[in-house]
Amino acid sequence: METPVSYEDIRKRFHVPARKGARVLVHGQPGTVTTVRGLTLRVRLDGMSWSRPYLPDELQWLPAPAPEPQGPGGPEH
Repeated sequence: METPVSYEDIRKRFHVPARKGARVLVHGQPGTVTTVRGLTLRVRLDGMSWSRPYLPDELQWLPAPAPEPQGPGGPEH
């Protein structure tokens, strides 16, 4: 039986910033990484209700958004 592949395995093998929720472009269309299946990443393109498999080197990786600044008292509610 084949050992499951993780985001860490994908990052090391393909030298990409693979993680759940990463924003990517697929052939110019924006989408979000939803899961890993074998050596493919499932991506849900914006406006779609399902994800499709893509190889990591088919994706253009977008920069991660900067975290929200926290005030001196921590997050406000």
